[in-house]
Amino acid sequence: MSTIIKDILLNFEESGAMSPGDVAQKLNIPRYKVLATIQCLSDLGFLDPLYSRGSYKIYQISLLGKKVLAKLKSEESLKEILEESILEESILKNNKEGIKAES
Repeated sequence: MSTIIKDILLNFEESGAMSPGDVAQKLNIPRYKVLATIQCLSDLGFLDPLYSRGSYKIYQISLLGKKVLAKLKSEESLKEILEESILEESILKNNKEGIKAES
C-alpha cells in the first residue's frame, strides 16, 4: 500500500495540482483505488484540496505531504512516519495545554 501512496505523492510533487482522474490515468491505476487513496491522503493532511465542484476535485501536495514523501524516498516505512507524526502532534498539543495552564 505504501507504494501507491509514494507513487501518488510523487506524482503530485512532480506534476502539481491534479484531479484523481488525472492521477489514475498517469499511473495506470484503477480510478477507484486512486480516489480512495487520495481521500485518505487528504484526510491525513498530505494533500490539500484546491477546487471542488460536485464530485470533481483538484488537489495539491501539502507541506506535510512533502515531508512524508521525503521520508518515503529515504525508504522509511509509512508506519514509522505516522507514529512520528502522531508523537509530534501529541507533544505540540501538550505544550499548548501547558501554556494555557500557565496563563
